[in-house]
Amino acid sequence: MNDNTKIIRGGLVCDGTGVPPAAQDILIFGDRIADLGAPGAFDAVSAPVIEAAGQMVAPGFIDAHSHGDSVRFRYPANRTKLLQGVTTEVIGNCGSSASCIPGEAGGQKWNDLAEYAAAVNRTGFSTNTVALCGHNSLRRKVMGNAARKAEPGEIGQMRQLLEEALAAGAAGFTTGLTYFPGKFSDTAELTALSSALKDSSRIHATHMRSEGDTLMEAVEEAVEVANAGSGRLEISHLKTIFPRNFHKIDSLLDRLNRLRADGMDLHADRYPYVYSSTRIGQILPPPYDRDPDLGTKLRSSESFRAEVTEALKSSPRDLPTTILMAKGKTLAEIAAENGWTVEAAGLQALLENPEQNAAYLCMSADNMKRILAQEWVCAGSDGLTMPLDDPNAGGHPRSVGTFPTFFRMVSGMTSVQEAVRRMTSLPAEIFRIAERGTIRKGYFADLVLFDPAKYDSAAGFDGGNPMPSGVACVIVNGQTAWTAAEPEKTGRYGRFLPAD
Repeated sequence: MNDNTKIIRGGLVCDGTGVPPAAQDILIFGDRIADLGAPGAFDAVSAPVIEAAGQMVAPGFIDAHSHGDSVRFRYPANRTKLLQGVTTEVIGNCGSSASCIPGEAGGQKWNDLAEYAAAVNRTGFSTNTVALCGHNSLRRKVMGNAARKAEPGEIGQMRQLLEEALAAGAAGFTTGLTYFPGKFSDTAELTALSSALKDSSRIHATHMRSEGDTLMEAVEEAVEVANAGSGRLEISHLKTIFPRNFHKIDSLLDRLNRLRADGMDLHADRYPYVYSSTRIGQILPPPYDRDPDLGTKLRSSESFRAEVTEALKSSPRDLPTTILMAKGKTLAEIAAENGWTVEAAGLQALLENPEQNAAYLCMSADNMKRILAQEWVCAGSDGLTMPLDDPNAGGHPRSVGTFPTFFRMVSGMTSVQEAVRRMTSLPAEIFRIAERGTIRKGYFADLVLFDPAKYDSAAGFDGGNPMPSGVACVIVNGQTAWTAAEPEKTGRYGRFLPAD
């Protein structure tokens, strides 16, 4: 053997398929799992040994719903995800895929997904990258933020861009229908684009048009769009928002399970928190929520600011509990500190930056548990790439704590092996990530060693992002990317993974 060989010895292997863990040793050669054997099977092999006594060895975790296509070039070590045990991320979600249109970040430039993939491999990230192609990005490139239906010629241009991204290895097509400019599209536009996926295994992943008042109607639209293409559907961050809609969980799960029983390839991802997070503009009621020039109007007109402040009294969000991520404080706290009304605090946040992120207490803990109990729901952080342990970074704790928190919740309701399956082989199956997500001879050696009893997260909304506990070692493509023994060192061995 040579320097490309290593042995993981003494661990309890949870292979990602859902079967109970078993004591096994693992032989790695290059970037692949060369063999698995009973304890001691490779003792005669002369190679470096990673001692895994007291640890569970699982496939590297796969984040089915990640963001930060461009900003990740600023933080290629990506410790927010790597230190959770994540070895592969699916980017381009919620219709936003900077990877598929011209962009520039961290000294890298690209015009399309093929060039983005080359930039990823050139830069070297700590995690592997799977990319989806987003409707909002395509629409903005072709139409800007035009608040109207697309013309046939414009749909044709968007479809051509989508087809180019699929040819370059995009794993599917995503929509984000509560965001600009996708919210101005109609179903006909979406089905016309989705049809580019027909006769393929590429998936349609969607942040649906509604997760609340018209939730069931949004599900039917998502199904129609998926069926116009490959017939495969991934519902992003499945949830019911606002207390008035919590009762819809029965109808929601009944409908989705019926679709699956009837043969539809349908899955969902979910993060294990009842606070959502998106732009502060989500506090706006109609018609202000459909105004792409809101920021300019707020800055230039005192009377318009007064109008919006009054309108915020009927915000669809609960303003007092809304947390500004940059400050780690609720709007109620900010209002109290400054002697403002909570509506005035909301207006100030919009003035500062209508694109800044906020967290919203809008979900039911009971409904979340019922969603996480579904065998077809995998782990997705919906999280950004950002620095770790930077008190000025801000950010929802899901970016650094989704996987340990998901593991604890799901394993508590089911079993350790089922929680691992939902974090590994299930997302690999959904996004057709070949030869990953399972510990199997010949598969790529993406692995995490962790202590199930200690694997946890203490991350909160205060702007600090402490690393998870319980992870001992993370291996990406056969190389040791991080160990608890040398926590400040990070290896960047990730690759761009094109869809077949």
